[in-house]
Amino acid sequence: MQKSLAKELNIRPSTESKLNELGIKTPLNLLNYFPIRHIDYSEVKKIFQCSKSENVTIIGQVIKSVKRKIGPKMSSCVATLTDDTGFIDIIWHGQPYLTSKYSKGTWISVSGKISEYGNKLQISSPETEIIDPTSSSSSSNGIIMPIYSLKDKIPQATFRSIIKKCLEKYLGNIPEYIPSEILDDLDMFEINRATKNFHFPANIESLDISRKRFLFEKMLFNQIFMLMRKYEREKDYDLEKIIIEDLLINDLKNYFNFPLTEDQINSIDEIIDDLSKNIPMRRILQGEVGSGKTLVALVSLFSIVRSGYQGAFMAPTEILAEQHFINIKEQFEGENYLDFSNKVISIKMPGIMNRGMVVALLTGNQASSEKKLIHKLVSNREIDLVVGTHTLFQEDFNPIKLGLVVVDEQHRFGVSQRDALVEKSKVPHLLSMSATPIPRSLALTLYGDLEVSTLRSCPEGRKEIDTFWCREDEDKKAAYLKIYNEIKSGRQAFIVCPLIHRSEKIDSMSVEEMLSDLNDSILKEVKTDVLHGEMNMEEKSRIMNRFKNNDFSLLVATPVIEVGVDIPNATCVIIESADRFGLAQLHQIRGRVGRGSEKSYCYLFTRNISENADQRLNSFEKTKNGFDLAEADLKIRGPGDYIGSKQSGMSDISYEMINDNKTLMNSRKWATKIVSSKKKLGPEYENLREEFKKRFDFINTGIS
Repeated sequence: MQKSLAKELNIRPSTESKLNELGIKTPLNLLNYFPIRHIDYSEVKKIFQCSKSENVTIIGQVIKSVKRKIGPKMSSCVATLTDDTGFIDIIWHGQPYLTSKYSKGTWISVSGKISEYGNKLQISSPETEIIDPTSSSSSSNGIIMPIYSLKDKIPQATFRSIIKKCLEKYLGNIPEYIPSEILDDLDMFEINRATKNFHFPANIESLDISRKRFLFEKMLFNQIFMLMRKYEREKDYDLEKIIIEDLLINDLKNYFNFPLTEDQINSIDEIIDDLSKNIPMRRILQGEVGSGKTLVALVSLFSIVRSGYQGAFMAPTEILAEQHFINIKEQFEGENYLDFSNKVISIKMPGIMNRGMVVALLTGNQASSEKKLIHKLVSNREIDLVVGTHTLFQEDFNPIKLGLVVVDEQHRFGVSQRDALVEKSKVPHLLSMSATPIPRSLALTLYGDLEVSTLRSCPEGRKEIDTFWCREDEDKKAAYLKIYNEIKSGRQAFIVCPLIHRSEKIDSMSVEEMLSDLNDSILKEVKTDVLHGEMNMEEKSRIMNRFKNNDFSLLVATPVIEVGVDIPNATCVIIESADRFGLAQLHQIRGRVGRGSEKSYCYLFTRNISENADQRLNSFEKTKNGFDLAEADLKIRGPGDYIGSKQSGMSDISYEMINDNKTLMNSRKWATKIVSSKKKLGPEYENLREEFKKRFDFINTGIS
């Protein structure tokens, strides 16, 4: 039986309880609780040495901390820091509550870029850590100080002391599970040496080598997991090959009144090639906002329907599913297939054969009688393509010859949900679409069991969108004036609010409040209409058609417009309460403008800003490219939301894992060798196998 940490390390039971709250219950837990960063005291700058535009780390004591109002609806925390060589202001925009955290007398370490305001040096929204003042006096010794994420439960100095006790007692007893041939190949430290130097490195080089070792092992287990999924999926399959004629694909490619991009053509070819194999396609299609992912998905779905199969197009919300259905109906001359329902339509498929195709919408809010009818038509093979939400894959959905399922906005579903979908519905071929593009290294980390198609280029004529975070009332008035002038010039605009109705619980702008505010603004005479999720499909379709026809100039909407809305004449969008949205959603909303030949603009309005939202909006304001934005998003909030639930076995992925391409490639190389090996590997690999099982079964043990 495992002894308590209190007895093992001679610490107080109250301290043990606080360790338990951090998830630390065994010595091994403790030694694996690595620092989030280190302060290299030999690199810390004195304030008098700092100059404008430098990226620095400084340590000092707060001598003043105040709330500063920067507008009627926003305040900031401003702390003045000194290290006896000078003074510098530290500013956290929209976070006045930090005045109590960084109060007078507190010692902090801050890292950020120096700027200048009114002839005074300042750092805005830096990386900050409260530190032990007795430790800061050791700076002259040149030591490297570990900083841990302790959630204010245990002082840093106390925790470091406990780590030292644990290292003294157990160092040398941590079992190694990475085989020596891998350690030798990559010139990495053995686990005991790496553990000691990660917590208390002898020098920066030792710290880097140790960090790299643990980064590599995380990546290795992740890649083994991914490759095993792929191997298990493919080993016993012998699917019927879908025969798709080149003529069909050419008909589809040539149907549209604009040329497809090279990336779109390549992605279609990759998908069609997968569909013609006897193993299940598991491919993710990622691309920039407006790059044409939906078009690629429709070409793929239409091609399998033309070859005698049924298809399904699944969206994460009813609103998105309805929008896809409406767009298909409009783009392909859809007519009602049934006299008594507008949820089943017949469209004209591209090509000289002029063949019809039946498409249905299936969502949870439909009447049960209508759903039963659609289920029956699907089972009778009268319906070729079904667009809907996760309700598609409930028990009553029984397509006779399902060929391809497309899942829109893959990042909202997660690995385990994707697995459940495939297992429950026996999906032969699956194409996932990611609303937020990701770099190849991240794709390998998160989707290593999938093939990846990427749409980097956008159709010709797309303009870069200038983005401004309007922090003060004057900035907001300027945004309104810009929209007014754009509308006077014949163009159109969006205002997006997170809520439909006023809320006493959520301090965010609603469509109702916005309509009231517009009456007191320069936009009061502008012709305006409203769009939101409480409207039925017919209402939404009618309003969007009127907007496309320029029957009115300003659309006030909820995020219902974030996908599937293409208004080339719209050049401005205001995103109200922008702090309520994630980066991916902000990028989608921003992508509603910039679709024509005119310059376009995006304005962010905010009320209360958390530390996380401050980082997010700063990144969004500066970053235009979706691939770069995805990296910023992951750096701020971590990759957990992209992966899904902890059942995926990958909840431990860090931003660092996706930002080190060399280590990733090494982990991929060794994982491939391990998974594909035809001969029994040596006894050292048995330890690796056991460690892999522990991590993916979430078993925690102590050190014997």
